[in-house]
Amino acid sequence: MNPKILNVLYQSDDNYAMVTGVSIVSMCENNQHLDEINFYLIDDGIAPSNKKKIEKICSQYGRNLIYVDSEPIRNKLIELNVQPWRGTYTTYYKLFAAAELNIATDRVLQIDGDTIINGPLDEIIEMDLGESVCAATYDCVLTDYKGTLGIPKDEYYYNCGVMLISISNWKKYHCTERIINHLSNVRSRYFVVDQDIVNLLFRHEIKYMSPSYNFNSCFYIYGIDYVYKIYDLNDDIYIPRDEITSVMEEEPLINHCMSAMTGRPWEHNSIHPQNELFDRYLSLTDWNDSDKLYVRRTFVFRAQRFAYEHLPMAIYWHIHKFVLTFWMREQNRKCLKA
Repeated sequence: MNPKILNVLYQSDDNYAMVTGVSIVSMCENNQHLDEINFYLIDDGIAPSNKKKIEKICSQYGRNLIYVDSEPIRNKLIELNVQPWRGTYTTYYKLFAAAELNIATDRVLQIDGDTIINGPLDEIIEMDLGESVCAATYDCVLTDYKGTLGIPKDEYYYNCGVMLISISNWKKYHCTERIINHLSNVRSRYFVVDQDIVNLLFRHEIKYMSPSYNFNSCFYIYGIDYVYKIYDLNDDIYIPRDEITSVMEEEPLINHCMSAMTGRPWEHNSIHPQNELFDRYLSLTDWNDSDKLYVRRTFVFRAQRFAYEHLPMAIYWHIHKFVLTFWMREQNRKCLKA
């Protein structure tokens, strides 16, 4: 019987170190039965004190931690004249790092730090990727936003916060070279950054993966029917409602704690529905006594938070959709202008 080996790629700067550490401990806690877990962490300036905390987690569970130097990738992005996103290149790194990893198996699970793993990931190890460059689930992005990118509104758009990448197929189809060519000759700045690029270049080469492995917290925040209304979704261009319902009832294996008017579980004054779940795993780390992050909120955010907390969802969703549509169009306009 072949050993069960899971290779995982995270990326983090120091601001996200605690969040990433909680995601790592949740994966370790729920997958103690796996023979081997190798954590590859792209280090974008994580402080030594936070590194020690992450190293302690991996040591306690007997897992391997390998740091990946971000400097060569950063230099390449600067050379390509790619603009940093919110002052950092961190979110771009996974596009370039996966194919360069020296791993024994053909696949790596690329996962964002704002996730909580709440179950075993055996099927990830065994999933047949065929000729696909990766597996991912659909994202509930605004249908209107796909149009601004030039993606037909009736086509799927994938969330890249969790991707199971076939390294051999990534190399076979020259994905890194295609990304570099696109950034050099087509467009070098996007609002949803790496995710927009992956969808523009590879969306027809991605295998669908159950939302259980990347479950968007918006379904808890707004409710299934209102998510479909806000984002103009239907069963033909997104995950069928009954599949979402089934995953919620069984509980997702990977929760993606997406941003919303609730704040997020690691932030001060958060009312996020997964606060308790996050705190459960936070208690297993050396960040347990740390303060939650303080985030300066804009007037628009505060106004929407008030509306979210005090208006019926049947009214609030109209406000949210209007503001979100305007905001994403404006962000895309700024990217094009830059």
